[in-house]
Amino acid sequence: MAEQAVKTKVLVIEDDIFMSDLLTQALNRAGFDIVGAKTGAEGMDKFQEFRPDVILLDLLLPDENGFDTLRKIRRSEGGPTAKVLILSNLSREQNAEEAQRLGAVDYLVKVNFSLDDIVARVRSVVAD
Repeated sequence: MAEQAVKTKVLVIEDDIFMSDLLTQALNRAGFDIVGAKTGAEGMDKFQEFRPDVILLDLLLPDENGFDTLRKIRRSEGGPTAKVLILSNLSREQNAEEAQRLGAVDYLVKVNFSLDDIVARVRSVVAD
């Protein structure tokens, strides 16, 4: 029996159902194992349960700011080394600076990137 390759796990923390579905479909087609969360609290639970290789994190969540979620992830087991990509429509420079300060590997403004670009960035982060 052939051994199956372990898929890269990606956690998508995004409350916009349409965007979440698009990301999930694109990442699934690219061969990633995806789990989704719609709130920061749910994202935290899924992070602890799922132990993803990469996290795509929106900043505007219904229960808390994405930066608060990232801070909680960083304080949890496995969190300091988690590879986090911020994916937001907020393009203010101070948000990108805060993301960098909290150790995010990149800050992507949604309107500036296609789904293919995002998938390519996730692949790049996994390869690093």
